[in-house]
Amino acid sequence: MYLTREEERMLLGEYGEALAKAMKVLVKVGESLGAGRLIEISHAHVSGISYFNVGDAGLEFVEDLAKLGARFSVFTTTNPYAALVDYSGRSPASEVLKKQLRIVSALRAMGSKSFTCTPYYVRTPKPGEHLAWAESSAVLYANSVLGAMTNREPGVLSLLAGIAGRTYLGEAHKGLPEEVRHVVNLEKPKDPSEAGVYGLLAGKVSPTGIALVRGIADLPEPYIKEFLAAYAVPSPAHVVILEGVTPGFSRVNIAGAERVYIGRSELKEFYRDADSCENPLYLIGCPHLSLKELEQVVSKVDKVEKGELWITVGDLISQAEELRRGVKVIAGGCAVTTRLDSLGVDCVITDSAKALTYLPKLAGVKAYLMRRDELLRKVVGRG
Repeated sequence: MYLTREEERMLLGEYGEALAKAMKVLVKVGESLGAGRLIEISHAHVSGISYFNVGDAGLEFVEDLAKLGARFSVFTTTNPYAALVDYSGRSPASEVLKKQLRIVSALRAMGSKSFTCTPYYVRTPKPGEHLAWAESSAVLYANSVLGAMTNREPGVLSLLAGIAGRTYLGEAHKGLPEEVRHVVNLEKPKDPSEAGVYGLLAGKVSPTGIALVRGIADLPEPYIKEFLAAYAVPSPAHVVILEGVTPGFSRVNIAGAERVYIGRSELKEFYRDADSCENPLYLIGCPHLSLKELEQVVSKVDKVEKGELWITVGDLISQAEELRRGVKVIAGGCAVTTRLDSLGVDCVITDSAKALTYLPKLAGVKAYLMRRDELLRKVVGRG
């Protein structure tokens, strides 16, 4: 791999042991993937910081880096941590709480600006900007909506890229592909939840290639966010070409692509009857809501009458008003990467197709999907 004179000095440890370690890993990974050089980035976003995901090994790793004096050299944000809140009077285990807060403290010491899975609400990248983001939903949003460029980085690599201010020159940093294998036509979804289900279905269409998707251009931003978050669950792609949304979409050749249609009739199987969930935890905010979305949701809740309603948002959003309404706004936390079963949660009703997929695997609970307005009617006792 070609390195500049400055990068060679970084690699040799002239700027400290932590930076040298970061550079060694970045160079080794880049060389293994055939990258010819590193590329400077302006924003890193780190994933995988829930203690339930990384355990003691992850805690030791970030604390060791912080003790070595590691500091992020570019604007860096971090995925949310485990939801450290009570459920029906039951608190997280004290050991988990302490260790999760140690992970957060180490990342803050290194210079993390925010804890959220929607870093584009904290700092919106410009078209053509080079990033090193690890959160899959945010990667697709950056590349597909904003026209920025980021590899779909592993969590550790994005952390090291934040320290070095560089990542390897992968295909994502070379612009949009010249052609796609599939063109996916969508029937218009009626709410963000349905857009998410379309994302799950569309993501399965082209598992080894990049697709162009039609029928999403006129949708509100939350619909597109939910679509991309769910799309990233079955698909390893770093970008989805959204007709009418993705900058430069019209230059992509679709002449030889296979056409696929996904309609509303395919949504039904995802909306199972949730009545069997007798004492549900209601969850909104996967991915994290924007401030505008939060205000819209809370305006529909006079008072929580049934179960508990958790709304997850970035840690920079105030939550005082919402707490007065009986809504638990979890700022900086993620319910999906929390062992909810350890809090006594049996089942979760959510409006997120991504959460529907991951909750049984990561949180240890049954999950049901419900359209957002219907979910909110249930919460206030009108459903």
